[in-house]
Amino acid sequence: MKRIPWDLQEAAVLLQGLLDVQDGKISRTDAIAHISTVLRNRAARQHHDIDEKFRNENGISMQMAHLEYGLTEGKSGWKPTCRWQDKILDIYHNEPDTYKRLLHEARKQQEN
Repeated sequence: MKRIPWDLQEAAVLLQGLLDVQDGKISRTDAIAHISTVLRNRAARQHHDIDEKFRNENGISMQMAHLEYGLTEGKSGWKPTCRWQDKILDIYHNEPDTYKRLLHEARKQQEN
């Protein structure tokens, strides 16, 4: 199976889930399960050939921990961050309108 790299819309969904966990809006376990479902369904709608490992809960948990490391500047989470994680954090901090647009587009795709 061909590996599908993370795109910025997926990264925005993951980051928003992490932010919601940190804000106490949702438990980490529930956020991970929700993000996994959302991203797997999105890939299926885009006709990607996915298997049981694609954006599964274990993978989402791991990626969230790496993203948390970048978001908290190393205070929590796992190092190192990936290039796409650094990119979404840069967008979140420096281009809030772009971040909101990415999140909006990802949510719109969930409805289709």
